[in-house]
Amino acid sequence: MARHIKDIYIHSQNTLLKVLYIFLLVIVPYGITVAQTLIPTDEKSNYAKQIKDLFDQSNWDAGKNILDEGIEKYPKESDLRMLAGKYYEHLKQHDKARYELNKALEYNPNNVSAKEILVNVETESGRYSSAICYINELLEITPYKPSLWQKKIQLYEFQGYTADANRLRKRISTIYPNDSIIQKDLRYHIELETEARRKDGKLDETISLSRELVQQQPGNAEYYLDLINDYLKAGDQNSAMIYTQRGLNKFPGNLSFIDKKTSFLAEQKCYSELLSFLQQEMKKGNSATLQQQYNYYLEEAAEEARNNDPATLYGRVLEHNPGNEEAFNYVFNSTMANLQYEEALNILNRYKKARGESKALTMKELMVYNRMGNTARVAALTKQLFGKYPEDSSLREAYVNIMLADAKSKMADNNYSEAIVSLNLVTQYGDEETQKDARHILYNAYMGMGDYNNALDILKSQGTNGPDILVKQADIYYKQQRYPMAVSAYEQAIDMVNGESKAKYIGGYSDMLTQIVKELNEQYLFDDAMKYIERWITYDTSNPLPLHYAVNLSYIRKKIDDVQLYAEKGYTSFPDDIFFKVKLAEIKVRNTQLYAETYNEVRESLIKNPYHKDLINAFAQLSEDYSKNLIKNKRSEEALSVIDTALYYSPANKSLKYMKGLALESIHRFDSAYYYQSFYDPSAMEIGEFRQHLNYLKYKSYRNEVGIYYMRNSFGDDNNAVSSVATIDYSLYTGTNTYVGRINYTGRDSGKGIQVQGEWYREWNQHTRSKIDVGFANKFFPRIALNTSIYRDLNIFSGIEAEFGAGYRKLEDKESLSNAVIGITKDTESWRVNVRFNNFLFQREWLYSLSANVRYYLSSPKNYLTAVASVGSSPDVDIINYQLYNGFSVTNSMVGAGIGHMITKTVSAGLLGTWYNFKANDTNYRNLYNLNFNINVAF
Repeated sequence: MARHIKDIYIHSQNTLLKVLYIFLLVIVPYGITVAQTLIPTDEKSNYAKQIKDLFDQSNWDAGKNILDEGIEKYPKESDLRMLAGKYYEHLKQHDKARYELNKALEYNPNNVSAKEILVNVETESGRYSSAICYINELLEITPYKPSLWQKKIQLYEFQGYTADANRLRKRISTIYPNDSIIQKDLRYHIELETEARRKDGKLDETISLSRELVQQQPGNAEYYLDLINDYLKAGDQNSAMIYTQRGLNKFPGNLSFIDKKTSFLAEQKCYSELLSFLQQEMKKGNSATLQQQYNYYLEEAAEEARNNDPATLYGRVLEHNPGNEEAFNYVFNSTMANLQYEEALNILNRYKKARGESKALTMKELMVYNRMGNTARVAALTKQLFGKYPEDSSLREAYVNIMLADAKSKMADNNYSEAIVSLNLVTQYGDEETQKDARHILYNAYMGMGDYNNALDILKSQGTNGPDILVKQADIYYKQQRYPMAVSAYEQAIDMVNGESKAKYIGGYSDMLTQIVKELNEQYLFDDAMKYIERWITYDTSNPLPLHYAVNLSYIRKKIDDVQLYAEKGYTSFPDDIFFKVKLAEIKVRNTQLYAETYNEVRESLIKNPYHKDLINAFAQLSEDYSKNLIKNKRSEEALSVIDTALYYSPANKSLKYMKGLALESIHRFDSAYYYQSFYDPSAMEIGEFRQHLNYLKYKSYRNEVGIYYMRNSFGDDNNAVSSVATIDYSLYTGTNTYVGRINYTGRDSGKGIQVQGEWYREWNQHTRSKIDVGFANKFFPRIALNTSIYRDLNIFSGIEAEFGAGYRKLEDKESLSNAVIGITKDTESWRVNVRFNNFLFQREWLYSLSANVRYYLSSPKNYLTAVASVGSSPDVDIINYQLYNGFSVTNSMVGAGIGHMITKTVSAGLLGTWYNFKANDTNYRNLYNLNFNINVAF
């Protein structure tokens, strides 16, 4: 509709300029001065820059003025439409903003700024799913832009999809490990979830989340303490002790961890280790606080010492002889059994000093660090030992495991190149099973680096092409945009499996083809996309999506037969899928004769599915098109019924309300038409014309109208022979009846004449109307004038109005004139053509006059351009009514042009110029020039 109004507006403006120029040149010549402004070639970009600068300075009104000027000159400039959307988004006029931004994307689908603003518009409008769609499109352009991911998370939370939001947080935290804001947000939500699980008493879940927090931020002591407390609540004191020791390694001197460890050691009666530990910690600081604890536990240790076992005795032996093997083994094993790892290291170090380094002692040290969870020290010692003893199978296995763990850690940090180095060592020294795991990780590393050729070589090196390998090969081919090979590989994998596995593989196949078709469509390679869709349909028979694509692509490719083929196939396979019902209906209504049948079918479907959004939208569009056709065929009452039904399901649909306004206008219910047509949202280009049409409807809604008419006429061969006719009339509109009272006045050399007329116009029904007028005059006008006409709509030539009328006039010279008239009027949205054939009987002689009146509507029936013409053996009716000259039984012709305009919603005016030419005698012709002016006021 907007495009239709825009085309009318542009065409009407061009026509108006041409006719005004001819008319003013011939009838009212005057001088015109035209100011010209040079427009530089880079004006589009200058417009955009000026507007953007003004908007950035918050000077919105000045920017809007330049924006309107720019759009008027360049209506299809995407950036200008984008800026219009930005302006309306600033004003929170979301519908207008969405319209302009969609226009921007229509003219440039890659306008990123328009999509970014649309995200804000849809978010503020509460249309979160739509906002997410635009974010997804932006992520295809800038997939590593954190703010887009964070906005998507926010939209998920607005929709109440908390689980999806948290999963996305974890995902982007791995993508942006160094982004402090993202990591902080993830930790915050994990903290909330941990606290909730802790309150619910779900200890296992609480511990898992606490461990995740420790891994996320190992520098936060509170996370360690919370995890230790959770383990204690769960009764897992061993794990609590391990994390206490890790906390001490990470936060040396922290009193909370010191208190935790002393508590554990005190419970275990490990006073020797406890006191040694406190002595070490007092050397590092906090001596005053820890001294009190030391004194207390020293007394406790003394009490325990009385009941000590042989370990104490062996300990005393070691104090005097650190190299005693028996004492060392007993005390070392005892401390390890009691989880006294720090004490075990001290004993081991003293023993090494006494006996020297050895493989066995280094292996013991490795065991201690392994128990303590000191992975860095474990890795260093393992590498050191493997370097010295490469033939040791246990060391080889430990080395391979460390390198494999190192590779996994680097993979987690997306450090693929260094991970590949470690994985190559694993494949060199590991056993067959470990090498298999390493190759799997190598494949992922090469994929992460985008090194698809090496990833493909890894797959091929595995020997067999099982379905899983073929799927991975398909994924690589897809990323390399080798679509034929990707699809073929996936199809081979599908052919190799059955049952549930087949359904799983078909699901992945559909996901890949969805992306392929989308990418080809974005490149306008519709024929190529269709080939893949046909293969997709063959393999995925339980999925309606490929048939959806097939229908839509066939529309784009203008293959209407294919649209019907795939829509029917989809409807047969998926009868509950409304999409196919809608598309079949759209095809069916291409034949306007099937509007009613299709409308009833879709309405029955809607009754069964009254809340189906797509079906409601399709029904609304069908109702709009159907009602427009009914209005065109003068069946406006039926159109109103159709529109009211559609508004029941879609009460906020402005297009339907506007169409209802058009239907009401066609049956002359102008007040209601004004109300409903005011729902239409015109563009900046349409606003002037739209307001003019609303003014017309408002004008026609008034019951009273006064008109003043003035006609000035003169003969071309006698400048002194000038006369005028003035008219005033009053009209009363009472629904189906219109009553008019009119007075005509003229003054001439021989006196003055007055004519009084009455007129009654009646609408009997939607297709039949009548008019009767009668007049009486004293001079210059017919002494008696009586006319009657019947108007009837006929369904020929796509709908016309026929007129059948008769009239009688008693002329001033007492002669009588009878006439019969046949007329035809054809109305379209922009044109009105009226042709009348008048037959006269005068002095027993048959005379005729054929006349035509053509109007071109600019924005309403009160804003128009008109052209008139007549030819015949009698003057036209107006000349007879005003008796301007006696031209019976001679050749008469007339041409003229004029214009009508709505000045305000209550005032209209018109101007018409005519030129009559008639035969004055056997040799001469005379010219009569008329200038008619009218002004009408409604109230």
